[in-house]
Amino acid sequence: MNYTPPMSFLLALPLSATMQDELNVLRDSLNEVRWLPPAHCMIPLYTLGRITARHTLEELDATLSHFHWEPFSITLQEVSHHLGEVEDTLSVGITPKQALITFQKKLSTLLRRAGFASPRRPFIPAMTIARLDPAAPTDLMTWVQRHNLFHSSPMMVDHLMLLEHLHSHGEDHFQLLEQYPAIPSLLLDDALGSSPKPDDFP
Repeated sequence: MNYTPPMSFLLALPLSATMQDELNVLRDSLNEVRWLPPAHCMIPLYTLGRITARHTLEELDATLSHFHWEPFSITLQEVSHHLGEVEDTLSVGITPKQALITFQKKLSTLLRRAGFASPRRPFIPAMTIARLDPAAPTDLMTWVQRHNLFHSSPMMVDHLMLLEHLHSHGEDHFQLLEQYPAIPSLLLDDALGSSPKPDDFP
């Protein structure tokens, strides 16, 4: 019998090429750590879970196509070590936090109103960059202190990714399905202003 692992969907922000290059300074700088590959380094915003019905995906696409927001700038800042029951993680923070939190809340409100369930875990403005066994390497604290002042170049948040996530044989696989650009108020006003009014029709 063929077994097809379950696939889930998520929304995330991609990193700029400049940010990825700057993260390379951190990657492979500590032994006994499983660094996430660049393709897996993204800012997760909303876990949608499994979606099997085609019409549900179409409704999701239509909802996201009408998601309006003003582009804003963020940077990656400071590394942290987080303890876990199964594995520990290394993460990098995101600043300004409030701008990203406000953006994620607006996205969550839109999706809940469209009938999509809320994620189980609360949103945290940070990004995992590595995983490691609970028995942390002895030089971990030294590494954290050395890179605690890490600060990336700024990145403009101007589009959102919809990805398909497959976990198979202990590995994560992501496939980009669609990208949704920001629709600033100025562009939205222009689009509405150019639309025909009822009196314009014969």
